[in-house]
Amino acid sequence: MKDVIQKFFMILGATFFIGLFFPKFRIGLAEAVSHVLDPLLCLPIHVVIFILAAFTAVYSTLIQKFTVDYKRMREIQQKVMEFQKKYMKAVKENNQFLIKQLESQKDEINALQAELMSMNFRSMFYTVVVTIPIWVWLWYRIYNIAKYGYHGLYSGVSQFMVTVPFEGLIHVSDPVIVIPWWLFWYLLCSFFIGQVIKKVIKLGW
Repeated sequence: MKDVIQKFFMILGATFFIGLFFPKFRIGLAEAVSHVLDPLLCLPIHVVIFILAAFTAVYSTLIQKFTVDYKRMREIQQKVMEFQKKYMKAVKENNQFLIKQLESQKDEINALQAELMSMNFRSMFYTVVVTIPIWVWLWYRIYNIAKYGYHGLYSGVSQFMVTVPFEGLIHVSDPVIVIPWWLFWYLLCSFFIGQVIKKVIKLGW
């Protein structure tokens, strides 16, 4: 049963991720979750984004806690790093005997790296099942896609304004370096809240 649920979430996560590249899919997904998220729009947009980022941070951190074996992950990382260090040293010293010995372990190391990648991908697919619907809903509402239509990934149309340090009043779609302010604010909040939660529950220690 666990494997069936795991595969379901992985397929769903992959579908959401691929669907991001298709505007019609994004619009359909945003409209589907709007019934749940639209009530938040009674709050200022920066508060809405903060709440959703906090929810994402809590959700993704708990997913990592219950889907990633951090003890096993550290063991794999240590073995791979030790192997790479020995191999690089052997190549540098042109120690053919040691190189042959290490090459006989390559299949084991490759298997460990594949296991490590599987751990990371598993938690990622669980996470995007929640984060992608939130992203597309924010994109849909911030750029008012229902009224103005789709004009590229980052449309210039935005009905939401925020006051930020150094800049004053801006559109939430105004860029910060290369990404719009709303996405920058979302990622910033999600990252810092996630770090706090990891410290509290000692995730990865």
